[in-house]
Formats: sequence, structure tokens, C-alpha cells
Amino acid sequence: MEEFAYKLVMFGFSALCEDLEEVKRRLSLYPAERYELENGDECFLIDLKTRDSYSIVLENERFVIKDLES
Repeated sequence: MEEFAYKLVMFGFSALCEDLEEVKRRLSLYPAERYELENGDECFLIDLKTRDSYSIVLENERFVIKDLES
């Protein structure tokens, strides 16, 4: 049985991820232009163990997880 550590929410769609590497792979699939066209406030990551939430922002044309040590 898979155990998920994170819930990634991007533009109203969510995905369960096993680890941060999977989160980063998924983030690399989104085109940067989408952040400008859609609501960037709908981009965040939830740590399913701690319930902490982290914003996902666009920096240098790449999506990054704000305030998360990795």
C-alpha cells in the first residue's frame, strides 16, 4: 500500500505525492504562463503528517515551494 506524504494543489486540482522528489517532478510539468493566467493563490503544498501548508510561487520561471527546507 502506498503511503502519501504530501498533497499538491495546483490551480484547483490536487495530487497525492509520496515524497518531495515527486512533488518537484510534478511542479516541473506546469508551464510558467499558467501562473499568470490562473489564480496563483490556488497553488500550495500540504504536509500530510504535520498538516503544515506551503505556498507555491513562481520564481525565475520555475515553480518553487516557499519556506520549505529541502
